[in-house]
Amino acid sequence: MTEHQSASKESAGNRKGGGRGQLVQPDEGPDAGSQAGLLARLEELERENARLQAALSIAGSGRDDLLTVTALNEDLRTACDALERSRAAHADSERRLRAILDSAVGHAILTLAPDGRVTSWNPGAVRILGWSGEEAQGRPVDILFPPEDVAAGVPDALRLRALAEGRIQEERAFRHRDGSAVWGVLTIQPLQGDEEGFLWILHDRTEERRMEEAVIAARLHATDILDSIDEALVALDCDYRVICQNRRAEQLDGQSLSAMRGHRLWDVWPQFAGSDLEALCRRTMTERVPTSIEKRFDGEGTTLWLEIRFLPTREGVGCFFRDITMRKRAEDEARASHERAVKILESISDAFYAVDHDWRFTYINRKAEQVWGRSRDTLLGRRTWEAFPKILGSEAFEAQKQALREGREMTIEVMSPTIGNWIEASIYPSSDGLSVYFRDITARRQAQQALLQAKETAEAADLAKGKFLAAASHDLRQPLQALLLFVDVLKPHVQGSQGANALMHLGRGLDALKELLDSLLDMSRLDAGVVQPNIENVSVAPLFDHIAASYRPVAAAKGLELHVSSCNAAARTDRTLLTRMVRNLVENALRYTESGRIDIECRRAGGRLLIEVRDTGIGIPPDHLERIWEEFHQVGNPERDRNRGLGLGLAIVRRLSQLLNHPVDVQSKPGLGTSFVIALPLGRAVEIPVTAAEAATTGRGRFAVVVDDDAIVLLGLETIFREWGYQVLVAGSAQKAVEGLSRAGRRPDLIVADYRLREGQYGTEAVARIRALYDDPGSAPIPGLILTGETGQDCERDAAAHGLGIIHKPVTPRQLGHALGELLGAP
Repeated sequence: MTEHQSASKESAGNRKGGGRGQLVQPDEGPDAGSQAGLLARLEELERENARLQAALSIAGSGRDDLLTVTALNEDLRTACDALERSRAAHADSERRLRAILDSAVGHAILTLAPDGRVTSWNPGAVRILGWSGEEAQGRPVDILFPPEDVAAGVPDALRLRALAEGRIQEERAFRHRDGSAVWGVLTIQPLQGDEEGFLWILHDRTEERRMEEAVIAARLHATDILDSIDEALVALDCDYRVICQNRRAEQLDGQSLSAMRGHRLWDVWPQFAGSDLEALCRRTMTERVPTSIEKRFDGEGTTLWLEIRFLPTREGVGCFFRDITMRKRAEDEARASHERAVKILESISDAFYAVDHDWRFTYINRKAEQVWGRSRDTLLGRRTWEAFPKILGSEAFEAQKQALREGREMTIEVMSPTIGNWIEASIYPSSDGLSVYFRDITARRQAQQALLQAKETAEAADLAKGKFLAAASHDLRQPLQALLLFVDVLKPHVQGSQGANALMHLGRGLDALKELLDSLLDMSRLDAGVVQPNIENVSVAPLFDHIAASYRPVAAAKGLELHVSSCNAAARTDRTLLTRMVRNLVENALRYTESGRIDIECRRAGGRLLIEVRDTGIGIPPDHLERIWEEFHQVGNPERDRNRGLGLGLAIVRRLSQLLNHPVDVQSKPGLGTSFVIALPLGRAVEIPVTAAEAATTGRGRFAVVVDDDAIVLLGLETIFREWGYQVLVAGSAQKAVEGLSRAGRRPDLIVADYRLREGQYGTEAVARIRALYDDPGSAPIPGLILTGETGQDCERDAAAHGLGIIHKPVTPRQLGHALGELLGAP
């Protein structure tokens, strides 16, 4: 067939197939070269067909031309069929390739355009990286990298390396769609042929990586555990060569693992060779049994104790070394301490024994053997009740059980059921049981009993003494009180100098007797501890005024000057006791000063208030400065001149100083004089109304009730009060006073009562009954004064509870006047 005929056939075939627009465009073939040739041939035939159709249209129809067209169409059809077969083969090849890619789920396979954008994405990429094909298509490959890698330009660098090297492979971390890390091996290869770009194959090693990291972590953990134990570990293989050691072993042998690995144990430590350690190690290796030993190693000035254990392992033997030097030292010290304790327990005078929690004797000292009369060899290991049956149910055994049960120490004094004597037992529970010390205290108990009886006897005697002092005080003061009152009453009735002189001497004798009685009773009260101070804020000025008024006439009578320098200050003290201290110091100065002056001063110094009594008397020799505080001690009075007192005044000052905590300092120069200084704590200044004894002793018709069970004292008081201008009702009891007041029909202005009346009645009760007769809520209670010879605190507390003043017998009319002045106040 001619070329024109072939062209005609192809042209005819083309028409028969519906023209070019209906041809299936081949896009696949067996290979790229044959497909390109067929396409070129088809285009040539189409161009030829077009030319023939153009010629036919010009020349008209003819048979030759028809044949030519028919032939061309046949050629065209043949070419189209070949192209169709090529396309089918190519599609089949692509399906097989797609199936292979889709089945490679363990790999992410993707292609990139030259600019790094994704052009294809397999299911493995979806599974590994999380992006679907539609989501990934056209995105930059940067989405697969962590932000820090993108910022560092890693994706672009990888593409450039692939272009330069042709094919690269790298293991690194990638980024999943959810932000988690994916570890993989990436292979990059540039695409060949007309299509440019890159083929990326990512092998997912995330799980493998995790397993590797877990293995590494476990290995590190195991190493940390081995390094953390306090034992040195050296692992040997079956040839006794070192394969591993921990850090403690490196510290012990001073060699690193690299230096020891592969060497036999006795090559590393030559001292093991031929020793019992080598024998034990070989036994563990051959018999597969653990062995151990404690070994001492002596160096230059050092000693090391090791506990060495050999344990069979899968590879060979594990050698464990523990430093037990401290434990061995502690054991040695404990052993030495035990030996010392045993020596001590064997040498002490107390009996001692120890029992365990089963009450079995674990130790008995020599003294216990002697006390019990039993050998310790026959007792050790036996229970206490097996050795001593009588102990069951005894107080001693119950105390031991209590100490063990409560876990506390106990000391008891009991009658021992084993020896029949009194014992003192000290019981000490411990983790091992009980330790018991005991001693025979029978003699001590007898002595204590004797002391107790002596104490009771002494207390009875002291009680009797107190009762005697109270009775003596009351009985001695009562007649003296009457004498003092009547001496004052007699003064206006004695005529002539001879009678006045005799009355003066009588008064002085009574004053000396009063002073003696007061001093003796005060000393007894202070020694008996019955004086309790009433601490309050006390202004010093009134006290100094009272002292000046009392002693200035006495000083003038001796030709002495008495200077009083007061101050506007207050002290925390007991008003009455401080007054007694100052009075005693002033009286002492008056007795021992024949000429010159006596000064009484107060001043502030160093946060304290100082009261000084200074004289120009005979002074005190240095060797007497401490003795002056003793009872009945007097300086320069060997003849016991009663004009210089009894020697009790300074002794009372010392006792009051200690009672009030008011230190007294004395300084003296023989022949020049003496200074006594009392130091008192400063108090808060208080205003005290000015009292006037003269106002109190000027009755002005005021009504006084006097109650006393002693007729002579009662008569003396009645006489004094009437001399002072009072209207007086006297009574021997509270009942008689109430009856008398009922007849008088007048409210009293003052009540004076003795404290202890007859038939067990008290003056405070009498005052209360009289006050009750005139009880008026709108007015103050009737002022009352207790005049008593009692020396105890009960009287003072009772008077204070009723709001009454108190003054102790015997009392001079002047002292009574001052007491009434303080009670009634100035008019």
